[in-house]
Amino acid sequence: MFGFAIVGLLGLATVLWFLLERHENRRALAGKPRHSSLRLVIAAVALLLLLFAGGCSLLFISDMSRPGPTYVTWEAVAIIGGIPFALGLFIFWLAMRRTTSAPPPA
Repeated sequence: MFGFAIVGLLGLATVLWFLLERHENRRALAGKPRHSSLRLVIAAVALLLLLFAGGCSLLFISDMSRPGPTYVTWEAVAIIGGIPFALGLFIFWLAMRRTTSAPPPA
């Protein structure tokens, strides 16, 4: 069962990478600069981190709405899910930002 989870994660990362690669190919056809493949891999991993940190946080927040005693507070969810989400967002931003110091290739 654990092997299926690893294969699923790799498959999802591959799909994200192909979508980012397709976007970069469209930018190259338009004459704009494109990112390297390493940046796209890092961006795909950051998107997975964003997906799972945000998704798991939403599952925990849904537990807060049930009646009765609950040990899940929004502060705990913000710390446990918010920090990885912010880290993934920062990594994605760093991987996908474009520098304007060098002119585009001719």
